[in-house]
Amino acid sequence: MDVLPRATYRLQLHAGFTFADAAAQVPYFAALGVSHLYLSPILQAAPGSTHGYDVVDPDRVSDALGGEAGLAGLVAAARAAGLGILLDIVPNHMSIAGTSNRWWLDVLENGPASYYAHYFDVDWGDGDERVLLPVLGERYGRALTSGGLGLARHGAVVEIRAGELWLPIAPRSLGRIVKRAGERISHAELEFLGDVLAALPRPADVSGRQRRHRHKAVLAARLAELIQTTPDVAEALDAELAAISADPVEIDAILEGQNYRLAHWSVAKSQLTYRRFFDITSLVGIRAEQPDVLEAGHRRIFGWIADGTIDGVRVDHVDGLRDPGGYLRRLAAAWRDPAGAWIVVEKILGAGEALPASWPVAGTTGYDFLAHVAPLFVDPDGERALTEAFTAYTGQAWDPVGESRRARREVMTDALHSELARLTELAVRACAASPACRDYTRAEIEAVLAELLAGYATYRTYLDDGDGDPESPGDPSRSGRAHDRARIAAAAAAATAARPELDRDLVGFLESALAFELSTAGSLELARAAQQISGPIVAKGDEDTLAYRQVRLLSRCEVGSELAVFALPPAEVHARLAAGRPAALLATATHDTKRGEDVRARIAALSELPAVWDAAVARWRARADAGWGDVAPDRVFEYAMWQTLVGAWPLPLERAQPFAEKATREARLRTSWRAPDAAYEAARTRWLEAVYADRALVADLAAVAAQLAPHGARNALAQLLIKLTAPGVPDLYQGSELVDSSLVDPDNRRPVDLEARARLLRELSDMAPGQVGDAIGADLGRAKLWTIHRVLGLRRAQPALFGAPYRAISATGRHAAHVFAFARGQELITVVPRLGVRAEGWQDTTLALTAGAWRDVLTDQEFAGGPLAVAQLWHALPIALLLRVAA
Repeated sequence: MDVLPRATYRLQLHAGFTFADAAAQVPYFAALGVSHLYLSPILQAAPGSTHGYDVVDPDRVSDALGGEAGLAGLVAAARAAGLGILLDIVPNHMSIAGTSNRWWLDVLENGPASYYAHYFDVDWGDGDERVLLPVLGERYGRALTSGGLGLARHGAVVEIRAGELWLPIAPRSLGRIVKRAGERISHAELEFLGDVLAALPRPADVSGRQRRHRHKAVLAARLAELIQTTPDVAEALDAELAAISADPVEIDAILEGQNYRLAHWSVAKSQLTYRRFFDITSLVGIRAEQPDVLEAGHRRIFGWIADGTIDGVRVDHVDGLRDPGGYLRRLAAAWRDPAGAWIVVEKILGAGEALPASWPVAGTTGYDFLAHVAPLFVDPDGERALTEAFTAYTGQAWDPVGESRRARREVMTDALHSELARLTELAVRACAASPACRDYTRAEIEAVLAELLAGYATYRTYLDDGDGDPESPGDPSRSGRAHDRARIAAAAAAATAARPELDRDLVGFLESALAFELSTAGSLELARAAQQISGPIVAKGDEDTLAYRQVRLLSRCEVGSELAVFALPPAEVHARLAAGRPAALLATATHDTKRGEDVRARIAALSELPAVWDAAVARWRARADAGWGDVAPDRVFEYAMWQTLVGAWPLPLERAQPFAEKATREARLRTSWRAPDAAYEAARTRWLEAVYADRALVADLAAVAAQLAPHGARNALAQLLIKLTAPGVPDLYQGSELVDSSLVDPDNRRPVDLEARARLLRELSDMAPGQVGDAIGADLGRAKLWTIHRVLGLRRAQPALFGAPYRAISATGRHAAHVFAFARGQELITVVPRLGVRAEGWQDTTLALTAGAWRDVLTDQEFAGGPLAVAQLWHALPIALLLRVAA
């Protein structure tokens, strides 16, 4: 790219906030200072979608968002204001909910003979080439007799009814029905059509599929003509459909002839014949590694890249792809100059992990930045006290490593058991091909596989990323692969340490298979599939379970965070920021973060006041205990809820209750999404209602929140200024330019009052710099908006400043450890506080400025070179951005 992006503003588009709504706010986004609108997915999604990640038609722009005309209007408005577009795309999966996905419907109708059979990651099986569809609200046997299953005609189309869902019928079954209808009225042509439909071949080759579809289309057109022109035909067909629907034996026979097998929804947790997105059965995996599938799914995206409609893409769930490196290289090739492609990937980096060097990407979407900066504001001296407080209150041991294994195991036996079962089947086949492992049972193989996956240090490995090199993909000496091989070895060692009774030979065999060191087809398929599936297991176990259980300090229980790491020393944070990529995103809030950036900033201050916190929760526990009634209290939930309340206070009950439900169901200690405990959940709801109804308790809670608020605000402004000035592209999540008190989704997708923000920005823009302290005062929202506007204004005026090298700067004096400062080149210095509870006043703490005149970009205060007291620097705002000014 010729010019680095200045900043992005993330917009969550949906029917309530469309292209037109976004276009109306373009003047505000431009005035704020961002360079790009960062749009959530815009292709046609499932009906009622609120996020766009459930695409059903990649050839259409979403009707709910405003369609082609709406998109054109937004792009035109953005271009007129000098703004670009960064687009979120979804290459890993599609939605199969309802009947809007024509590709999937064709697969259900035609099975392996479908044009699109190879588009989806489906295991067609060795004998039963049917897709398992767990869509029934009752067991199959009961559905047969209850009237939940049947046949009906809609015009000239015959469909199968499964509850409220309508599904296509296979030509062979339709032929049988049509022939029987013809026999009812002695209609020779109808009988002939039935025979031919039933006898349509099911070829696997492309030309054969084309012939089948042509013949089917001709037959269907003639049948439709007969239905429309011959009343006897329509009546006979309806009579036959009614007779079959009324007979469980007959309807079962028809269903057995389909290219799918209907089952109760709960079956999905233990067996599926297709790869899904995490545990969402209505999202099916796409085989984007196939060139024609990639082209079909990206036709519009490639077109928008070519004609300049979009400037960059954010790739969703890149780890779910079978060949991420190959996909990204093909995506980069869509740009006229692939070297200038702006591609960022949604990727969680584990400890010590870096993006594969062969990927042609600008970087990640920013979770690594969040993970680096957040612990800077956590006091390491508070770790022991908060650990003891967590254990004493909840009765749970602080053991993130052990609890991670436990959570992942539970996930693999519950939400993602079908994924483990799929891998186990592949492992069984791989073992069967080796005399050394041929006689291990399925149970033994599954146990070892589960223990291996429970110990992965990263979301996945990339041992088969070929990057165009002819060397063997299994060679661990090549860039990045040695690390991945070592991680698999560590997982194997951890498995045998956790389960000494596991067979060492089997562990070793599967370790080698997962490392691509075995050349059999079955072993290689196991390794490739495991790379796709390990990510959801790690994420579901750690992000969606562990982070709601090991709730020692909620500001560290975040997407991408290293939960076992309490705090990071400034030197390590400096090193990580200095290594940042210039066009990678820097995020402190996203649509997937578990709490807003300012909620985390306030909760982090608890690490500086552990005694205050310990005493407070003891008081609140005693007052609230009666709220549980006859149900045993859930101390883990309580401990998380108290932190949430003080972090987001004032928090309305109507927002607190949905968070409570999600937190407890994700934790799966007392209830879950699949098996909600009604008695427990009713008690939890009553407990929270009782907390809010207790005026004395609420007053006490509000007082503690007020005590934390100034420290949290200082943390929030500090992390904001770091984000705006560190190497990379600052990303602003919608609404977070003011106070971000959001909780986990859907709370963080609430409507944002952009008009109010635009009015406030105009008000602040008219303010003289000397009025900053009085105008902003203790108003965190105003301070954030002012800071963003001022810094992005400087980035617009002098972009070269932010491309200069990063250099750590040290303060001196009594509270030097509580000052975090860095320079960009020789002209710009960021100075922010950290752990300010013990450094109130910042006495005897100075920063040495090089000779010359300096101006604070935020307040326009001017300073001479030499020693500068940070108390003087932070007179109006508790942060500063110093710019060297010409003499």
